[in-house]
Amino acid sequence: MQDIKKKLTLFSPLYWPIWCILGLLWLITRLPYRWQIALGSNMGKFLYLFPTKLKHTTLTNLQICFPQLSPTERLALAKKNFASIGIGVIEAAMAWWLPDHKINSLYKIHGLEHAEKAFTKGKGIILIGPHFTCLEMVGRLIRKHYTFGVMYRPHKKAFISYIHERFRKKHYVQYIPRNRIRDLFKALENNMAIWYAYDIDAGHKHSVFAPLFGVPAASLTSAGRIAHLSGAAIIPISFSRRDDNSGYDVMLSPSLENFPTDDPLADATRLNVLLEEAIRHKPEQYVWQYKRFKTRPEGEKRFY
Repeated sequence: MQDIKKKLTLFSPLYWPIWCILGLLWLITRLPYRWQIALGSNMGKFLYLFPTKLKHTTLTNLQICFPQLSPTERLALAKKNFASIGIGVIEAAMAWWLPDHKINSLYKIHGLEHAEKAFTKGKGIILIGPHFTCLEMVGRLIRKHYTFGVMYRPHKKAFISYIHERFRKKHYVQYIPRNRIRDLFKALENNMAIWYAYDIDAGHKHSVFAPLFGVPAASLTSAGRIAHLSGAAIIPISFSRRDDNSGYDVMLSPSLENFPTDDPLADATRLNVLLEEAIRHKPEQYVWQYKRFKTRPEGEKRFY
């Protein structure tokens, strides 16, 4: 009965505008791919015109990470980033609703041999990469190659949580909440690939302050612990939308050797270096709207 009430609440008039937006996104996915990309780009550029909290966070992050750029250069980068965010919204809809034959020609995966080698150990692999704006689409594409699971943090808002689970579960074999560690280890025991979004701020309790773009950032230590307990290989992954909007490139690197160590700070620093390299390759496609530097060392002034 409680589940029924919850579902009825999701269809209350309060959420009708969101359902209308989802319906519009579904209609957009019926258009040619390049039209979809153009619409998403213009949508993001339009959002950039307004003085939102997202824009403030973006410009703050860019100032933290790229102090060598002039204010004009950071504004230009922020504008490109918002265009990419708009495209990412359309790509999420494409990932949710398009059939395989519509996206088969849109991507190329480089370094598949590294994943294949890691799978031969039979202990699963953990894919660690950045939050890029095309994340939803790339997740859908990788699913075509591997039995695939995703670690996620359930959204606090019930409607957003419903949307995530309703549409992602169609294409991901397993969708694992971050608090279900047993499910994660079971998936690795079954030699699955797990997407582990490492670049989040989880606060003081579960983190160490490792440098990211030369700035101390609260960085998770859990990836090393999971790898140690499971024996799973850590595979760095990076991905991006091509500059000519013809599709996507996914890059898999060799599994990390001598990882983890007995030094959580050294391990976190090593992972941050990999993330930073990927972000610098396509900075306009990173999700700068997230408050990555929110948690600060004791006594240090807050950025946001």
